[in-house]
Amino acid sequence: MAQKIWDNVLNNIEKRINRQSFIMWLKDTEPLDIEGDTIKIKVKDDVAARHIKDQYKKDIEEILESVTGKKYNCYFLTEEELTDSKKNIDDYTLMSSEKISKPDIERVSPLNPNYTFENFVVGPNNQLAHAAAKSVSRSPASQFNPLFIYGKTGLGKTHLIQAIGHTILKEKPYLKVLYIHTEQFVNEFIYAIHNNLLPSFKIKYRNVDILLIDDIQFLEKKEETQNEFFHTFNTLYENKKQIVISSDRPPKQIATLTDRLRTRFEWGMITDIQTPNLETREAILRKKALNEDIVISDEAFNYIARRITSSIRALESALANLRMVYDIYKEPITVRHVKEHLKHLFDEEPQRKVTVNDIISKVAETYGVSSEDIISKSRQSKIVIPRFVAIYLTRKLTDMTTTDIGKHFGDRDHSTVVNAINKIEEDIKNNIEFKEQIEELKIELSS
Repeated sequence: MAQKIWDNVLNNIEKRINRQSFIMWLKDTEPLDIEGDTIKIKVKDDVAARHIKDQYKKDIEEILESVTGKKYNCYFLTEEELTDSKKNIDDYTLMSSEKISKPDIERVSPLNPNYTFENFVVGPNNQLAHAAAKSVSRSPASQFNPLFIYGKTGLGKTHLIQAIGHTILKEKPYLKVLYIHTEQFVNEFIYAIHNNLLPSFKIKYRNVDILLIDDIQFLEKKEETQNEFFHTFNTLYENKKQIVISSDRPPKQIATLTDRLRTRFEWGMITDIQTPNLETREAILRKKALNEDIVISDEAFNYIARRITSSIRALESALANLRMVYDIYKEPITVRHVKEHLKHLFDEEPQRKVTVNDIISKVAETYGVSSEDIISKSRQSKIVIPRFVAIYLTRKLTDMTTTDIGKHFGDRDHSTVVNAINKIEEDIKNNIEFKEQIEELKIELSS
């Protein structure tokens, strides 16, 4: 049944997206099981799981509802997650509160090998959070305890808290490190209650030296789990064990969080990770491309960084796409490749109001002339081209009429303005590099 439904979903979604994206991300997925309103889908790796969730989950769930007449929640799982999940269930099934072996107590969730401090790009948006995380990794439970890191999804919180785990395991291997997602903590707590395994559950979470817990906002509206985590927190804190927490918002903004738990989250240091600026986004892309051994032009790096601003996760998805493109075409990635294969990842064009003076200043800077030159009567070729470009961009990016534009550019008449616009449009059609330059100017002026 599950396979038949999923085949139907794939047939439908293939019609909605381009074939290359379908082959790259969805063709080899397979349904695992359907239970209640949940369907679990097996995917090839973490990158695929994140990309499918970010880009296609909504469409998939819409198709599922139209095919089955029922709303489903989709979960995308890797082989590694399936193995770990099965081991968790087997462990809980086999052990009792009186019989729990040492390896089970010490078992930790696997850390992503790429989430290290060495692979973390530091910028103004995350500098304080990075410094705090490094401090905790060097000297756990001494200064910042708990360490609470918050920020929007996809900005690097998980990377940073797992980097703490990697460093401690490397430099202090005698310490027990446990990384867990809050949703898993909740699920294991419910399972423990239903199967009379609370003593085992408490041993697992209260006998560690470092607890790294991701996305604590999942404790919202879960009073019993909050109560359990409160006691877990107290036990660890009183025994001078390090607690590191991530969330998509600060403690005060987590609805229905009990005051006593919120207060404890505020005992240590609270720091945020913000959206990376252009330079940091480009640095992230360059580092990841180097690690992936992908050759990308400087212009392409800059173009991607300008068009994908929402999250680091989106940048990672972009690199995953370009990895495939690079392997297929066996040539350096250019702006042309980026526009053709990454447009589904681009953020919407910013709606900042652009003025004619903004345009003249930017074009003058780009072409190495002065703003006065552009609106002057000079007919030198080095002045005429930037003037025509500025007139064209003014027409495209503002509401000014051709008559108003002519007045602003040295009292030129309507026909001169139209001629300039037509000349630039013709050059754009016939010259790819010139077209890319105009597109870059549009993006810079609008951002």
